[in-house]
Amino acid sequence: MAYYKKIPPKSLGIEWVNSNIFNILSQFDSHSVEDLLHTYVTHIAHQITVNLKGMDSVLVTGGGSYNSFLIKQIQKQTATKIVLPEVELIDFKEALIFAFLAVLKLRGEVNCSPSVTGSSKKPLEWKDFQL
Repeated sequence: MAYYKKIPPKSLGIEWVNSNIFNILSQFDSHSVEDLLHTYVTHIAHQITVNLKGMDSVLVTGGGSYNSFLIKQIQKQTATKIVLPEVELIDFKEALIFAFLAVLKLRGEVNCSPSVTGSSKKPLEWKDFQL
């Protein structure tokens, strides 16, 4: 897919999956759900490993780190060492990141950027919110 070659920022959020992946998978409704999931997760692993070239190791966090099949597929396809942190870091990473973003906002520092998020709009200011 041409999408994978696009320069970031980009996202593989559920909206993209709904419009680009599910319509492909639905063409194979004679296959079992397990077969379709196997194919999709193997595809995800391949797309991840394409971006690991030249890396010695990578820290894997988030919900996907609990998907042992995904992690095994990634490990099969790359020489990059896959590092899984302690469960506490995986479980609380998102909360920690949002707390950090809140601290930056309270200090008046930039906590998001269209160059990272791909947003076409500038970040909202506190004054933009109606409380």
